[in-house]
Amino acid sequence: MKIQTKYLGEVDIDRDQIISFPKGLLGFEDHREFVILGIEDNRFFKFLQDIHHEYISFLLINPWDFFQDYDIELPDDKLYKISIDPEEEEKIDIYSIVTMGDELKDSTCNLLAPIVINRRDKKGKQFVLNNSPYTTKHGLFPKGEEPC
Repeated sequence: MKIQTKYLGEVDIDRDQIISFPKGLLGFEDHREFVILGIEDNRFFKFLQDIHHEYISFLLINPWDFFQDYDIELPDDKLYKISIDPEEEEKIDIYSIVTMGDELKDSTCNLLAPIVINRRDKKGKQFVLNNSPYTTKHGLFPKGEEPC
């Protein structure tokens, strides 16, 4: 099927790529079907694109690509809600939403509310971490360091 995207124009996707977010995302509770789209020649960033509304698209990263010591604990009962057995963590993907700054070096990411996706069942949920040292506007690059 073809969808219109905010940044990549018209894209052809398979139905089995669609990820269902039963409760939507924070602030976008009515938007429940998304697809993750890669960016050509860029292994670090992806788009989480609403398949019904081209203007809703989020830039994602794998947080461990930027923060090797990122450490989160997700409650088992909440993992079960998206059909994830806590013993099967290898079947999930975890992403953080990026907010671009005026320059790439000023960009931030939301480490406080990761997006967790069950790859097998194509279900996702955005979690808000409790008692976490992380923020919603965590600098993507250390101060004074230029991105590659």
